[in-house]
Order: sequence, then C-alpha cells, then structure tokens
Amino acid sequence: MTPAVVRSVGTSRRLAAVQEHEDFEQELPDQFLLAGVRAGMADSSIADDRRAIFEFARFLGRPVRTTGPEDADRFFADQHKTSFHLVSRR
Repeated sequence: MTPAVVRSVGTSRRLAAVQEHEDFEQELPDQFLLAGVRAGMADSSIADDRRAIFEFARFLGRPVRTTGPEDADRFFADQHKTSFHLVSRR
C-alpha cells in the first residue's frame, strides 16, 4: 500500500464560489478519515466515524463550518433522545 497524499487543511485558502465551499466541506471529513486509515484504524471504526460525521452534517442542515458548541449539544441531546426512544420501545 502506498501512502496517500494529504493536503494540510491548515493551509490558508480563500474560497470564493459556492461550489468551492461545498467541495471544501466534503474535503474535511475525507482528510480526517484518510488520516485514520494511515494511522491504522480499523475499517469499522472509520465507517462509524464517517457515519457520525455525515449524520451531524445532515442534522445541522447548513455548512458545517458554521457550527458552534451549541449545535453539538443539540445534536447529542437529539441522539440521546432518539436512542432512549428506541430502547424503550423494546
């Protein structure tokens, strides 16, 4: 296996077009997950992380770069409520 080329997300980059913002939004989780692969994380862990990242992005309903701590709090509260309802139905 050859190492993947990973661009530093710390590199300053000015995004002008809407498509550039959308591409960058997709690139961030891709880079995070690639780093997990390179670190030797199990495929199942990477799949779980990917699922959580995209579930949060869907929950947010707006660009992830606009996220604040209160959004994470709302997301986790919603996850807790959802899992509680699923368990209590059994």
